Amino acid sequence: MDTDKFSEFSGKHRVVSIPANGFFDSHLSSGRLEEKAGNGKYVVIFANCYDGGRSVRVEGKTTWKSRHGYLPGNLFGLMYFDAFLFLLYFCILLWYGITMKMYEDASIPIQTWIFGTIALGCLELFFRTGDYFVWNEDGSRFYLAFYIGVVAGVVKRGVSRCLIVMVALGWGVIRDSLGSVLYRINFLGGLYIATSLVCDIFEVVAYTEVQRINKEEEDELFDVVTILRIAVAVIDIIFYIWIIDSLNATMDYLESTRQSSKLQRYLRLRCIFLFSILFAVVWSVFGIVNSMDEGIVENEQNWVLDASAELNYIFVLLGVAILWRPSPTAKEYAFVMELPAMGEDDDEEDDEAANCVVPSAADDDDDDEEEVMFVDEPEVKRP
Repeated sequence: MDTDKFSEFSGKHRVVSIPANGFFDSHLSSGRLEEKAGNGKYVVIFANCYDGGRSVRVEGKTTWKSRHGYLPGNLFGLMYFDAFLFLLYFCILLWYGITMKMYEDASIPIQTWIFGTIALGCLELFFRTGDYFVWNEDGSRFYLAFYIGVVAGVVKRGVSRCLIVMVALGWGVIRDSLGSVLYRINFLGGLYIATSLVCDIFEVVAYTEVQRINKEEEDELFDVVTILRIAVAVIDIIFYIWIIDSLNATMDYLESTRQSSKLQRYLRLRCIFLFSILFAVVWSVFGIVNSMDEGIVENEQNWVLDASAELNYIFVLLGVAILWRPSPTAKEYAFVMELPAMGEDDDEEDDEAANCVVPSAADDDDDDEEEVMFVDEPEVKRP
C-alpha cells in the first residue's frame, strides 16, 4: 500500500490492508464519513493503491445521508411538492364528491369519469409521497408504495386520455350517450395503460437492478423499453388526433345549430387546451436547453422540470372539472337543445328549454338503417 498517493486527494478516507498472498476477507470497521462543510457534492472512490497488488473484489453498498435525511438531494424538493399536490388533489376530490352527492339526481355519467380521474391522481400522489418520506427517514425505499404509485399514475394517465376524448365528443353537452364509440375509447385506453405500465415497470427494473444483471441483460431491457416507448407515443398520437378531430366536429355542430351557451363552454375548453399545449412546448424547449453543457437549473433543482408537467396536467383536469361541475341542471343541460333565439350565457342555463332529441355518438351508424325503414315503396299501377 502506497500511503503517499492519498496526498493527491482531499477529503476523508478509510484503508484496508491486503496481504500479498493467501485468502483474505475483511470489512471496514468504521465506514462512516461525515462532512459538515462543502457544496454537498461528493464522490466515493474505491482504489487499489498498490500497483503490483492483487485483484480485489469489493462488495457492499454505500448509504448517503444529508442534513435533511437519506433522500437524494435532487428529490428532496419534489417530496414536498408532491405533498402539496396531494393536498390539492384531496381538496378537489372533496369538492367534486360533495357536489356530486348534493346533486345526485342530476348527475351525468361523465362526472363519474372526472371524479375517478381525480381520485386516481390523489391515490398516486399519496403513495408516491409516502415512498419519499419513508426513504428520507429510513434510508430504504418502501417498494410496495412505490409500485402502487406507478400503477395508479399509469391508470390515471390512461383514464384521463379517455376522458378528454369523451369531452371532445360532446358527452354531457350535445350527446346523452356515446353508444358503441365508448367501447372503442375503452379499448384504446386499456391498450395505453397496459403498454405504458409494462414500459414503466421494465424501466424501473433496468435502473434498480443494474448491479445484479450483466451488461447484455441491461441492454436488452433498455431495448424493450425503447420499443414500448415508441408504442406509447403512437397511441398518444392516435388520442391527440381523435381529440382534435372530435373537438372541431363538436364546435362546428354547436355553431351550425346556434347553441351559443354550449359553444361558449367549448371555446373555454379550447383555450385551456391551447394554453396547455403552448406551456408544454415552451417547457420542453427549456428542458432541452437545460440539458446542454452545464445547464440553467442546478442539479438539486431539476425536480422543477417534472413538477411543471404535473402542474400542467392538473391545470387541464381542474379546468374540465369546473366546466363539467355538478349542478342541479346538469342532466337537463345534456338532454335539451337551446333555442337559437335565446343566446344566454352559462349563468342562465336554467332558462334553456326545448323538447329536442340530443344526438348520440352512434347516430351516424344508424342513419342508413333509418333511411331504409322509412322509404316508401313505389306505387305499382295495375292494368
